[in-house]
Amino acid sequence: MSAASETSAAAQPTGASVGTATMEVTGGSAPVTIRYRINGGPETTETSVTLPWSKDYTVYNEVPSSVSVTGGGEVTCTIMMGRSLVSYKTETNPTCEFAYYG
Repeated sequence: MSAASETSAAAQPTGASVGTATMEVTGGSAPVTIRYRINGGPETTETSVTLPWSKDYTVYNEVPSSVSVTGGGEVTCTIMMGRSLVSYKTETNPTCEFAYYG
């Protein structure tokens, strides 16, 4: 189970979407804390998350999104847009970031 909470407000993106992306966190040896921000919006925190974890979201031009992980030892975070791997890290407490510029 996980608990989510919203913090820090930001403006929503404008214009047409340019596609969809998926954040994913895998590996690890224990429940983790995941913090993510989609399209420059508020940060969401999920605690005591058992991996694997994923989140699909709509992508807008020139607006950043990120996912950070704490706990669980060495874990992998990825962000995929369609079939393209746009961010990838395997380490302790990784952060993956992505913004589409097209």
